[in-house]
Amino acid sequence: MDESKGGNISDIEVEDSEAAAAASHDKAAEHALTRAERRKLKRQDAKEEMKAESQKNARKSLTGKIIIAAIGIALTGLIWLLISSSGAKAKSLDSFAGCLSEKGAVIYGNEWCSYTQRQKNMFGSSFSRIKYVICDQQKKLCDEKQITITPTWEINGSMYREVQKLEALSHLSGCKL
Repeated sequence: MDESKGGNISDIEVEDSEAAAAASHDKAAEHALTRAERRKLKRQDAKEEMKAESQKNARKSLTGKIIIAAIGIALTGLIWLLISSSGAKAKSLDSFAGCLSEKGAVIYGNEWCSYTQRQKNMFGSSFSRIKYVICDQQKKLCDEKQITITPTWEINGSMYREVQKLEALSHLSGCKL
């Protein structure tokens, strides 16, 4: 090789090997940084995953609390509705029972008879407004009316044996339920 252009061959070889060593060192350093960066990124990813999982769990917990609150509100409303409607029903049964009495309806029964008790329970406290003949105490009257089954209703001169639905009593008597 021409010495005027660059020196001797051994100098060039030394320069090339030094450049190669420097390049190799730079690649190793770059690889080491990449490895450190990867570790850092993995830690950051793990932290972000934990944060996302925590937020997801918080949303689930909040959703569960909202559902429980909604169920509680619905049950409270249902209980209120049942309580308030039972008061209205009692008032309307007072009027209904009063109307039955005004129209001369009579129920014949016995205290020991479970069917008579079921009929009485349909009216609740309003039953006290209805004319009630206890056949064990007034046998002669019940015999005259030919009462063989209790309860028996007498409405408008006709006899209706067994437990009657309130709707049927309303229809038979003309009293509004």
